Amino acid sequence: MFRIPNSIAASEVETKVRTVITHNKGGKWESIKAPTTTSKGKVIDCYEEEGCTLNLELYSTQGSHAPVYSTESAVGVVIATGNIGSTLSENHVQKALYISRDGGLNFKSTHSGNYIYDIGDHGALIIAAKMNEPTTEVEFTWDYGRTWDKIKVSDSPMLVRNIITEPKSVSQQFLIYGTTTVSEDEEDGADSKDKGQKAALVYMDFSGLHEPVCKGVDKAGDESSDFELWTPYDGRHGDNKCFLG
Repeated sequence: MFRIPNSIAASEVETKVRTVITHNKGGKWESIKAPTTTSKGKVIDCYEEEGCTLNLELYSTQGSHAPVYSTESAVGVVIATGNIGSTLSENHVQKALYISRDGGLNFKSTHSGNYIYDIGDHGALIIAAKMNEPTTEVEFTWDYGRTWDKIKVSDSPMLVRNIITEPKSVSQQFLIYGTTTVSEDEEDGADSKDKGQKAALVYMDFSGLHEPVCKGVDKAGDESSDFELWTPYDGRHGDNKCFLG
């Protein structure tokens, strides 16, 4: 077998993966600061100076995890699956769902476990469902993961494969597709290749749940306005508040 001198075995690399992020097109890379609390409010003792950071699933060869996701129509919103520690863990139990509202500078832990997700309504609406685990419901949030509501999408447990919306992520309509378990009555009349599971497709329209029109666009930041002022800045890069030039 051909081997490059002084090369590193793939198995060694795969067990020592760490996630870094850049906000100036690669000029500077840094670790991702871990959240201060878990999704249940428990304090997290994880500090960069001690080698503990947030590590995210960027690519999963087996499709076992959803990748980091953002869209240009939802400025600053980043959704990801990952774990806290010195490296990216292969232990699924340690995975959690994280959401950032400031372009990845800070992440909030919103759910423990492995989830699939998508963004709609310019980031105002986020949908999430358990991944690789049968479920009858999905969860959604109108406030970037601060609070979540559940909605039933199937009478029988459904293995959600993906959640999708239109390409620009400005709609409040979503499609959820996956598979459900075939009942005994259905299985008796099914072909052998269809036994066990069947495809499932669910259409979800949230437009009727968020009727009030946002007000105060000309008074952003004021208590009477639904709009807020935001800049991707938290002081760690000095006084320069301008990213990407």
